[in-house]
Amino acid sequence: MGISQWVFQRVSNIAIVSFGLWLFWFIISPGEIDAVTIYEVLKSTSNKIFFLIVLVLSGLNSILAGWQITGDYANKFGLNQTMIIVIVSLISLSYIVFGTYLLFF
Repeated sequence: MGISQWVFQRVSNIAIVSFGLWLFWFIISPGEIDAVTIYEVLKSTSNKIFFLIVLVLSGLNSILAGWQITGDYANKFGLNQTMIIVIVSLISLSYIVFGTYLLFF
């Protein structure tokens, strides 16, 4: 179980960093960034798929990280571990749902 979590975190981190590098390139590239430019970027199916993959991986990565951190520290501070995991999961899943909505509708 631990090895698969480690591998998942590394794969999702590669996707998140690649998105960050893409975003950095997009911002520093010559030309004006306006609503039309952003619309053109979001119109591309390949960009939508890339953004969706990064969105889902980052959301699932945050759930895993929340579970790991809660497991390490919840009992030390007298917090309800299950409740924190549920809250983190709901926030992360709503992030995925809302982001998917923004990408496709």
